[in-house]
Amino acid sequence: MILWLIAAGFCSPCLGKGRVITRLFWQDDATATVQCADLKKSSDGWTLAPVEIEGLPELDTIDQSLVQMRQHDGLLIVGVRDADDGNIGSGWFAIESGVVEEPHGDHSHWRFQQSPRVISSRIDSTQGNPAHVYRFDDHFVLANDQRDGFTVTTAGQIRRAANPSDATSFHSGGNGHITLAVVPNRVAYATWIAPAGDDAGRVDVVGLGENQGRSYSFQCPSGMLHGAAVNSGKAFFAPADGVCWVSVDPEVDDADNVSVHHLSLGTDADDQPLRTGAFETIGRHVLFAAGKGPDTKFCVIDADAAKPTVDSLAFPLSDGEAMTTPVATKTRYGQTLAFAFVEQKDAPENDRLKIIDLDVNRDGSFEDLALVETVEVGPSQIVGHAGHHSLTVLPDRRHAVITNPGDSSLWVMSLTDFDVLAKLDSGGAPTRVVAVGGP
Repeated sequence: MILWLIAAGFCSPCLGKGRVITRLFWQDDATATVQCADLKKSSDGWTLAPVEIEGLPELDTIDQSLVQMRQHDGLLIVGVRDADDGNIGSGWFAIESGVVEEPHGDHSHWRFQQSPRVISSRIDSTQGNPAHVYRFDDHFVLANDQRDGFTVTTAGQIRRAANPSDATSFHSGGNGHITLAVVPNRVAYATWIAPAGDDAGRVDVVGLGENQGRSYSFQCPSGMLHGAAVNSGKAFFAPADGVCWVSVDPEVDDADNVSVHHLSLGTDADDQPLRTGAFETIGRHVLFAAGKGPDTKFCVIDADAAKPTVDSLAFPLSDGEAMTTPVATKTRYGQTLAFAFVEQKDAPENDRLKIIDLDVNRDGSFEDLALVETVEVGPSQIVGHAGHHSLTVLPDRRHAVITNPGDSSLWVMSLTDFDVLAKLDSGGAPTRVVAVGGP
């Protein structure tokens, strides 16, 4: 921790100044660990006050890496993946954030007086090398790729369990690089990534809760499934060609009546179908980026529509550039915004952030989406699937924090005029970031 403070350029008197706005947790690709700091604001500006996390697992920075992390009710779950199909050590660990909420009727106060600590961990050769960690309502779901299934848990289960194995339940479904769409305690849709053959486009429908033991499968018209989401009673999937959706079967008893609907995203200059790889949901809408380079577009689906269609905004990029999966929020000021980074592995100094107003006239429909700002950001540091930018909207919904892995910085950005208010040094390679608690 002393080295972290020196690298960040902070002196001890500075660390005590200001009011805590939120507690930040971010993954540091340089050390394969999670860092924590209280983000503070004073008359002198913004600062990071580092907070040590007790009990973090020691990972091999060459053969192990952190994957997605999610938080609910002040608890974070972090996925761990290794370079040998889970044989070195993969799984998850859970961090108690130390942030305590005090409800006061129509609002809450937050206390940041407790230190964060790892309260449960399961990293071994039996966890199936998860690449994806999801949160659906109050449930965490991890894809156990090498076990052809997924693990389900909640913050409450983790806190109550005598040991990590008692905190989770495993369910068979999916294959390969599994992606998931889940209605907690009802049904899960688990994908197969097979590009061809009998299992191309296969989705396993798995009963949860009272439906446990029920299951069936159906197939999308093309394979390479990577990406799933659930919204407004529909489940969406990302195959090699466009987007597919089905009506959710909450009782897992309607296998004979599954109707797979296909939405085209168009084709590229070589007449190849455009595709996406991941979804974001906000309200009744599903968001995603599709295509790459000159064929890139930002897309929106109104999942509540009886016959959903795709609305899009063209973002022609240079060859080699790609748009990340968007992050969406409704700000304190009533705007509904989406944020998507444009990155280029070979020229990260040109990375930028696109900010899209999803509902310009604020009528609830996203048909009038429009680009409102482009922000030049620091560099990424892309190696394989790692080293990408990340953004988290702070609980005050007035600010966001951006990570720049290539120059070790975390930026604080206003959601009013999108000005960068502070550039803070993390001393590492910050990637995925989560904010817990705040005004």
